[in-house]
Amino acid sequence: MWLMHGRVANGVIAAWAVFSVIANAAREAFMWRSRTRMDDPQRHADVLLVYTLSSLASGASWGAFTWLYVDINQPVAQLLAGSIMAGLIAVAVTPLSVHPPAFLAFVLPILIPYMYLMVRSGQNEQLVLAGMTVMFLGVITRYAYDSHRMHRETVRLRYENQKLIADLQLSKDQAENASQTKSLFLAGVSHDLKQPLQAIGLFFGVLKHTDPQSSADALSHVLPKMESALGELHAQVSRLLELSRLQSGTLRLQISHVELADLFEHLRALFDDQAKAKGLVLRFAAMEKLRNKAVWSDRRMLESILLNLISNAIKNTDAGAVYVGVRLRRGYRSGRQLCIEVRDSGRGIPDEQQALLFDAYRSFDDRHADESHGLGLAIAKAQAAYMSADIALMSAPGRGSVFTLCGLSTQHSKTVGEVVASG
Repeated sequence: MWLMHGRVANGVIAAWAVFSVIANAAREAFMWRSRTRMDDPQRHADVLLVYTLSSLASGASWGAFTWLYVDINQPVAQLLAGSIMAGLIAVAVTPLSVHPPAFLAFVLPILIPYMYLMVRSGQNEQLVLAGMTVMFLGVITRYAYDSHRMHRETVRLRYENQKLIADLQLSKDQAENASQTKSLFLAGVSHDLKQPLQAIGLFFGVLKHTDPQSSADALSHVLPKMESALGELHAQVSRLLELSRLQSGTLRLQISHVELADLFEHLRALFDDQAKAKGLVLRFAAMEKLRNKAVWSDRRMLESILLNLISNAIKNTDAGAVYVGVRLRRGYRSGRQLCIEVRDSGRGIPDEQQALLFDAYRSFDDRHADESHGLGLAIAKAQAAYMSADIALMSAPGRGSVFTLCGLSTQHSKTVGEVVASG
């Protein structure tokens, strides 16, 4: 303003100063307000647009200074204006090169008026200055784009480092969880296998110290118990192998057409006496409701899942009924909307325990944590996933539980018929 005083009308100088101050103040205010809302992608685009337009306004104000102040007949004015312009542009390279359009929007309005005035004069000195200005523009633009690439590389490395740190933290958490699960798994294995082995050892001790004269009576009393302990030991080892094969993806599915009416009749025969012994009513869906209802599935695996669900329902229900039925769930894609549900009127499951219910060697009831480390539901969940199905649970304390097996295929296809599960 001091340089222009006496050469330019005061009103023009005042308008130029007001425009410059307002343009820069508006940009700073917008940027300050945007800092807290940069998580919105649209805000990014708005910031870049305002950054470019405000750079254009700032460049235009300095270009106007050149246009108003430079006098072709006064070399000192030309030198001062050129020095001021070069200094401004050099200072602006680093911040404006973050967004090259903003850099060009700032630089071109500054230099174009200066070059135009130099070329219009037609004098040798001014033409040399114009040529030098073009060279300066080319060099500074190249430097700005190099700086832009450095900005991008810095940002890329920063986010890659952040992602690497996040991945390392995730891997650390997974390793710690795997270690904890392994410890829990080994504790459960040692507990579940130790009981039948100890029982067999005790029975052998009984036989060893039995009078040979009464050995026949001892054998008739002890052998059934030894057989039961061996059966429990075999069942535990079989469950461990089943879970291991499911997790490793080495099981091959034997897909077949499974009639639900036949399957339910088989399950009724297996559990009817057990339910009656507890005074429970075991009900299955009516036969007419099951007519023409079938799924394409691995029958052995499907039956194993339902055996686990029904057995748990009877075990955890003290009075009332257990119901096994079917329903359609529209949330699944066509051909996989048929669901099998096992509903009981038992004591229910608190929300905080539901998350752990399907974990291997997580006890359902903390009061029995030193007695039972169940694998049944963990295997059932893994078996369901192996067949591209899933098990859902709805329960509340005192209101019973509903386990629903959904995602079973009701349509035969080459993909389903030839599937080799990969875990």
